[in-house]
Amino acid sequence: MDEVTVQVGGHVTLLFSIHSKSLLARNQGSRGAGLCLEDGVEATVKIMEKGPDKISIKSMQGQPFPEGVHLYSDLLESFRGVFKVNSFVEIQINLELPVSQGFGMSGAGLLAASLALGEVFGCGDDGQLARLAHRLERKHSSGLGDVLGLWAGGCELRVTPGSPPFPGKAFGFDVKSPALLVWDPDGGMHTSNYIDDPAWKSKITKAGESSVNRLKEHEWNHNIWGMLLEEADQFALESGLLEEPERAKLLQAVLEQADDSMSCHLCMLGTSLIIVPKVLGENPDCDELASRLRSVGLGVRETTLQ
Repeated sequence: MDEVTVQVGGHVTLLFSIHSKSLLARNQGSRGAGLCLEDGVEATVKIMEKGPDKISIKSMQGQPFPEGVHLYSDLLESFRGVFKVNSFVEIQINLELPVSQGFGMSGAGLLAASLALGEVFGCGDDGQLARLAHRLERKHSSGLGDVLGLWAGGCELRVTPGSPPFPGKAFGFDVKSPALLVWDPDGGMHTSNYIDDPAWKSKITKAGESSVNRLKEHEWNHNIWGMLLEEADQFALESGLLEEPERAKLLQAVLEQADDSMSCHLCMLGTSLIIVPKVLGENPDCDELASRLRSVGLGVRETTLQ
C-alpha cells in the first residue's frame, strides 16, 4: 500500500487536572472528562520514491498552515527511529476545526498521522502508534490528555494520567448526539500558556481533581450526563478559567441566545464553548442559533459527538 488516509475526530475537554512532573512522557497527562467529536483531522501519508519529505497542512478554510509543520516532522523522525523506516514520505494534513481553541487538533492530528504512517508501512499496533502521538504532544506541550481521551472515545473519563493503552486509563460511552462548537476567531491560547504556568497548574489541578473524584464514584454511562455538565460548570468557576474576560464575554453572549434545551460549556483551553443537549436524546434545533452567532462574527461549526 503506497498511500493511506486516516481521519481522527477532535476532542473537547470539559474539566481536567495537570500531571506533568514525571520525566517520562508516557506517565504525563491529565485526569479529566471530555467529549470526542466526529470532525477533526484528516491525515494522508504517501510513500515517495525519492526525497526530500513533504509535509503540508491546510487550515479548515483550506489555507496553508506552516506553523504546525514542526509537529509532524518531529513525529516522522520519531516514527523512523522507533520502526527503522527510511523511505521518503509526503504527509498531507487537513484540519476540519480551528487550532488553539480547545478542540484537540494537535492530538487528533498526531494520532491520525501516526496511525497512517503505521498502516502505510505495516508497522506497529494501534497502542504503539497512539503512545507515539501522545509522546510528541507532550514534547510540544500542545496537549495533555487528548490522545488518551480519543483512545477511549465518546464521552470519556480519564482516571489515570498517561499515554494509551497504558499507563493511562480511561473509559467512554457512545453519545451520537449533535453539538455546536462556537469560538471567538480573535481568541485562542496555546495550551502551554496554562499547563506550564505554576499558578494556573495549581488552580486547575485542585478543581479538576475534585471533579474527577466525584465523577468516578458513579457508573460511567448515559446516566452520568447531567452530573457531568454540572461538574463542567463548577470546574470552570473553581479553576478561575471563567474569570478571564474573553471567556466570560463569549459564554454570556451565547447564553443570551440559547434556549432552555441547550447546555453551554467552555472548552478547555480555548476561547470557545460547546453546546450540547441538556438531556441526551432530546436534541435541540441549533440552526437558528448558529445563524445568529455567525451574524455577530463568531466562529460556528455544527458537529456530532461520537
